Amino acid sequence: PDTILYNGKILTMDNHEVNANLGTIVQAVAVKDGKIAAVGTNDQIRGMAGPNTKSYDLKGRMASPGFGATHDHPQDWDPLNPYIVRKVVSDDVIVERFLWEEPPNEKIEKFPAVLNEALSKAKPGQWVRISLLFGKEYKWRVETTAILGSQITKKMLDTAAPNNPVIVRAGFVGMVMNQKAVDETKKFYGDQWAKFVNSPLQGYGGGADAAVTGYCAVCYREVEQDVMYPEKQLTEIYRLGLSWMGGYGVTVNGTSLYTGGAIRAYNNIDRANQMSIRLSWGWFWPERNDFFQDPYFSNALATLEGRGSDYLFFGGMTPHQADNCSKLPGTTPEVKQKEAQCAFDDPIIYRAFYEYVKAGGRLMGDHIMADGEIDIVLDIIEKASKDRGMTVEQIREKRHVTEHMAMYPRPDQIPRYKNLGVMSSGWDLYIWEKSGDRILKDYGEQGAMNVVPRKALFDAGVMNSVEIDRPIGYTDITYFQVLHTGITRKDQDGKIYAVKNAISREQMLKSAITFAAYGVKKENVIGSLEPGKFADIVVLDKDYLTIPVDDIPKLRVLMTMVSGKTIHMVPSLAREWGLQPTGAQVELGGPAAQW
Repeated sequence: PDTILYNGKILTMDNHEVNANLGTIVQAVAVKDGKIAAVGTNDQIRGMAGPNTKSYDLKGRMASPGFGATHDHPQDWDPLNPYIVRKVVSDDVIVERFLWEEPPNEKIEKFPAVLNEALSKAKPGQWVRISLLFGKEYKWRVETTAILGSQITKKMLDTAAPNNPVIVRAGFVGMVMNQKAVDETKKFYGDQWAKFVNSPLQGYGGGADAAVTGYCAVCYREVEQDVMYPEKQLTEIYRLGLSWMGGYGVTVNGTSLYTGGAIRAYNNIDRANQMSIRLSWGWFWPERNDFFQDPYFSNALATLEGRGSDYLFFGGMTPHQADNCSKLPGTTPEVKQKEAQCAFDDPIIYRAFYEYVKAGGRLMGDHIMADGEIDIVLDIIEKASKDRGMTVEQIREKRHVTEHMAMYPRPDQIPRYKNLGVMSSGWDLYIWEKSGDRILKDYGEQGAMNVVPRKALFDAGVMNSVEIDRPIGYTDITYFQVLHTGITRKDQDGKIYAVKNAISREQMLKSAITFAAYGVKKENVIGSLEPGKFADIVVLDKDYLTIPVDDIPKLRVLMTMVSGKTIHMVPSLAREWGLQPTGAQVELGGPAAQW
């Protein structure tokens, strides 16, 4: 072996069933040529060592396969990470400023001076971006986002910066831009602009046009990734972001890549053999859903599934941006009136998804928010697959995945998931950030029970994986807060929602590791420490299985290995093993640099 880790509590996760069984636990693991060579007792594995084998004593620490984040947006969140952006982007490229730790009222007070200082450094025509983050505890999401479009407006930015494109971005979604930024965006897309089914500045067909108001929820993707960041800087931001994600123990990520700029940047990283972790990516371009009416396009895209390298591969497609529509009655008539129309009711979106599935394509990377859409999605999968001539077994082999579980599936939908082999990916931080309050108010206890209903899915034998879907890079939050929320269903204030759908820590780990591998359709090569699979291994400072549940968020990842290569190691373990600390979280001065 090249490397041996011994004297540990190593979870192989070699049980692949939908239950709480984590499989065989061993003392040692051997790695050769990036793959697991053997697992077993200390004596068995250490006896394999040759003269060049590097052997490291875990001293009883727990190790496991790497974790998955099967719906995340590293391409969206990495530009919000000050550690990364300050390393990559200098004032001669883009003038970037962050208001990070201040509460919202102080951000408003400081903003004019920060804007003026940034503009004083900017050359005419140069981009200026100011990011209003929510603090290291991620406390001020609602209050900070509300500033944009109300206290910071397009008119304000137009007056202050007539000669520079300026965007002001919230620490999650939400952005305000001035007219110069609007003009530069339209100029980039040129004559394609008039051909878009949905304007890139219109939030995928919903709400007012940011070209008029200056405000949008998610159009920062097109503005930043296609227009603002030069290719070199965007590629480096994403390269460091993958390494940063590895510092959380995440070794495989799933996401839709929304823009040509993002697809090109990740392709650059992969071709340079600089991908720290694995990325399953999906197509998402609702600006031109009409593409799918062309059978050539639908068939061509469907054939890409699974294609790529060991690190960057195509996972599927999503045809739309989420709506909130539920079959639940709601607690008042006003609740039902506020519901958006189900996006799949739109004939273009319906046709796009139908034609793609009929061509043999797989759903992944979507943002489905409530059970009303799920009814339509499952209907389309059944109809399009039947029209293609597929058997039920062939439909199950596609392993379509719905993502978020914000308020679905309903109990009566779960048997359809099981029958069609559909997986679901869940958004536990949705509970943690107190969205349960709104759902409980609007839909009562049944609505709360439908928020990330992992227990119901486990009971039915339906695989369900784990999402992060929040820009935790600038916070002190880690992946373990996500796991803790799934186990306890506690929000930031300790309030518990629909505890009957809580699951055990073993089940949550199964969702985070085993089902993540199935979710990206790579269970044959990742997701367990079995001989022949890639050596994607995480070492923790304490035993996840035995510490008090409320100590789980305090767990630290000491080392992350992907294909046998150490991509993250904190200083304390590096000193112990006589190695160098490594990884973006350490090298850029994140919290892990002190561990």
